[in-house]
Amino acid sequence: MRLMRRLPPWGNDMLIYAHRGYSANYPENTLSAFEAALPYVDGIELDVQLSKDGRLVVIHDETVDRTTNGTGWVKDMTLQELRQLKIDGYERIPTLEEVLGLIERSNVTLNIELKTDQYAYPGIERLAWLAVNEFELGDRVVFSSFNRETLVRMRDVAPVARLAVLTLTGESDTVSFAETIRAEAIHAQPAFIGSKAWDQIQQTTIETRLYTINDVKDLPPITVSAIMTDEVERFTK
Repeated sequence: MRLMRRLPPWGNDMLIYAHRGYSANYPENTLSAFEAALPYVDGIELDVQLSKDGRLVVIHDETVDRTTNGTGWVKDMTLQELRQLKIDGYERIPTLEEVLGLIERSNVTLNIELKTDQYAYPGIERLAWLAVNEFELGDRVVFSSFNRETLVRMRDVAPVARLAVLTLTGESDTVSFAETIRAEAIHAQPAFIGSKAWDQIQQTTIETRLYTINDVKDLPPITVSAIMTDEVERFTK
């Protein structure tokens, strides 16, 4: 059975993405956080890195220190070692494939942020694309990254992949870069609105998705394509 989201008060114009799942009420980037978000959102955002043995794991930080009972770099631990760690005493670090299995039976979009800011994780683009295609979800997955080289490699690996450029408030060439790689969107902080890049994006078909907005009063004065939030129920009826 497909889980259908509840509509927000303003209708369907602005989509809602769960930032690391329903992370206000559940441990971030866990299966429980993703599953809890499904009835409320149009999309789910998560972060992916590679384990020492080349497995796609869902975790935001480059180390496990903040979110688990362990210490160390994700890149230096095998999947088996990562799976032995506990999040909030009971959750485990999920693999991307586990999340894709959950998404498969819903109707939401999945935004996979490739966390290559500090470490490039050679081959992560190809592995992520292969995993998504294994579940036949290519049309419902958007790949994003702050690392422009990662996005270029993803476009080379997957000419039909949906891409989004991650930025804070927008650099002078953000929009031109997004056009070059044929990105469908720019994911930015609310301060992006009113910037030079914001003015430039109005002349294109590129969408704007803002992160991370957790209160209705902080919604932008101008309708954007989507927002990302930890507090998914605050934006539904």
